[in-house]
Formats: sequence, structure tokens, C-alpha cells
Amino acid sequence: MPTSSRLRRLALGAAAFAGSGLLAACNSASASSSKSSARSVTHISLWESHSGGPVAAAVTSLVNRFNATHPKVQVSIDVTKASTKALGAIAAGSPPLLAEISHYDGKFLQAHALVNLNSFINGPSGFTSAQKSAFFHSIWTNGEVGGKHYRLQVDAKVTEYFYNQSLFARAGIASPPSTWAQMSSDLTKLAALGVTPLGVKDASAHIEPMFVSNGGQLISANGTTTKFNSSAGKKTFSYMRSLFQRHLAIFGHGSALRADLASGKVAIIDGTSAGYQKVLDSAGGHFAVGAFGVPSGSSGHSANMVQGLGFVIMKGHPLAQQQAAWSFIKWYLSPVQQAFWAMHTGFAPVTRSALQYMPSSWMASHPGMQASIAALESPYTFHRVNNQNYSEVESALDAAYFNALTTTQPITPLLAQLDTKAHQYLSGKAAL
Repeated sequence: MPTSSRLRRLALGAAAFAGSGLLAACNSASASSSKSSARSVTHISLWESHSGGPVAAAVTSLVNRFNATHPKVQVSIDVTKASTKALGAIAAGSPPLLAEISHYDGKFLQAHALVNLNSFINGPSGFTSAQKSAFFHSIWTNGEVGGKHYRLQVDAKVTEYFYNQSLFARAGIASPPSTWAQMSSDLTKLAALGVTPLGVKDASAHIEPMFVSNGGQLISANGTTTKFNSSAGKKTFSYMRSLFQRHLAIFGHGSALRADLASGKVAIIDGTSAGYQKVLDSAGGHFAVGAFGVPSGSSGHSANMVQGLGFVIMKGHPLAQQQAAWSFIKWYLSPVQQAFWAMHTGFAPVTRSALQYMPSSWMASHPGMQASIAALESPYTFHRVNNQNYSEVESALDAAYFNALTTTQPITPLLAQLDTKAHQYLSGKAAL
């Protein structure tokens, strides 16, 4: 073979070898780039409590929306009772990064488990002044302790009443009651129809707004005492006892009360924002379902209480992961997402700015949402007490409430005993 031909073949072979090396290098670089890209995605597990139904479906839809538009941060839902299980995870040294917990966040603060969100709220990726002011006041202060935000509420629900409009018409009631005296009068008219006028939940949280509307104070400024044995307490408990003694009201669980309303056995039931859609579903279109807020008490005005879960970021995770969790929280609380949340769940949005994305025609057909928004706009709406020992107080209040309505025990000593027990819980001298 001529030398020139041999050299040409060697050159081609060398080029081929070099090409294969280049290809391998490119493949290697591509694989490395792919791994790097995979590493740049921050995965977040959200511990939350909504399992099944329209609420769970709405949460899932929102998470899917976020993941589709935020490829660098991916959120997965872990349905669990985060308010209780997260405490165990903290003790085990494996707390979740992001969780939805109830208003009793004092135990988490006591465990030094929650990240102070102020640095995110006020940071470069935080809320503007306009965005902060868009939050309803009782929502904004819900998870705030000593000027520090540890929890941002996302499931806003307030106390309200749902009623069968057909029964109201038959009883000659033109509009919902605006005072407790008018409520009593309307219940008497409804009783004449042969139905149970009012069904109330067997939980004291539903009597606290009435207590405050009568001028009551749930807890002292220093957080160690209650004042149920007061003019407001006596008026509230005596009023409810009167309704039960006159067979104008019954106790029940939420699902049972909704079933009784849907069947026409009960004319009015109490509930929260989140219950309106459930009531509509139960009624099945057999009658129009109305809604109204807490009537005014002896104070001259109504009062209401905001309840619901809120997002927290747990300590023990790198700052980059905390920032990724914050990006999800901020997105979730944005007006468009809050409007979607409200319209698909019945929960009220947490900001006024969400209302512009909720069509007036939809709002007009959902009086439950109207009642919720009116309550959140009111200066007399307060957030649920988040003192770490107030859960024990409410358990004692549950018992006192039940005894007041179902026994002949005098009201005054009953409330005095309640205040004594509450002080023991709040001062740490006793616990359940």
C-alpha cells in the first residue's frame, strides 16, 4: 500500500477515534448536565390534612398548577394530621419542611420548631405594602406572636348560619334575624311549622362569637384568666339554655345537622364558611339555602371568630429549601389562586384582592360566601385564641356549655367553676 494511502487511512482512523472520544465527552457532559439539572430541583413535601372531597381536590389542583409553572420547585402532598403528627416528627428529629397546622401553634413555638416568617415576608421576595394590607386583619394577625409571624392562615372560616328559605317563607319570616332577640322570635315562628327551629354544633367554639357579641372577653391580656362568669357569660348561657328548655334548639354533629337541614327536619343550623358547599350538596337543590352571620348582641354589634389551618415552615432544613417553601406559600396566597380556592371549597379567601377574580354572578348565588366576607370585613371579627393552653380551656368550656343546656344547674356557679379551671390551665397549674 502506498505511503500516502496508509497515512490517509491512519488519519481517518485517528479522526474517527477523536470523534468517538468527542461523542463520549459530549454524552458525559450531557449526563452531567442532566444530573446537575435534577439536583437543581427542590422537592417539597407538604403535610396537610385535607383528604377527600372538594377541598382535597382543590388543594391537589393548586399544587399541580404550581408544579407546572415552577419547574425548579416541586411540591408533593402528604395527607396526614400535621397538627399532631408533626410534633412527633420534631421529637424524632425529622420534621417536615412545610406543613398546615391548626391555630394551636403554641406547642410548636414551645418546641422552637417554627421558622419566623418575617424575614421572608419582608425580604426581597416577600409581600409589598399593598399585598400586606390586602389581607383581612383577623387573618393577618392569626399566626402572629409578639409581632412575629410563625403561621400564615390559608383555610379561613368564620361562624355563620344556614337556613331553609322555603321554611322561612312559610313561617312569614321576610329576612334573617339581625339580633339575638329577633332570632328567638323567628325560632318560635318556625316551631309552629312542626320542625326543629335550630341545630347547633356540640362545640363551644360556636358559642364564643355570641359571647363576644354580648360584650365578653375570651382571655385576659396577660393570657392567664378568662371572664366567663360575667354579664356577657350569663346572658349568653341563659339565652341558649332558654332555647333548649323551650325545645327551640338541639345539639348535633355537623354532618348530622346538615342531613337534618336537607331533609326539612331542621330550619337553621350553625356552621362555618367551609360548610356552605356541603349544605348545598346535602340539600340537592330541593330548596334554596340562605346564610346569615352572627346576630348582634347586647354590645350593639355582631362578633365573629376566624378559624382554620395555616402554613408553617419547620426548622431543621437548609435556607434554600425554606426559600423554596416560601415561594409556594406566597404563590398559594396570591389573588388568583385564593379566588380559585374560595370558589371550589367554600372557604373564604384570605385577601380582599382575591375578590376581583370572583365573578359577581357567582358571589350573588353563594350567600354563604357573602356572609363570610362581611364577617372578615368587620372590625369585630377576631382570630381564634392561639395560647398553647387554650385548647384545655375550650374542653372545659365544652363541658360547661353542655351542662348549662342540659341540666338545671345554676348558671353563675357553673361559670365560676369554668373560670377557676381555665385559670389553672392557662397558668400551667393543671393540664388535661
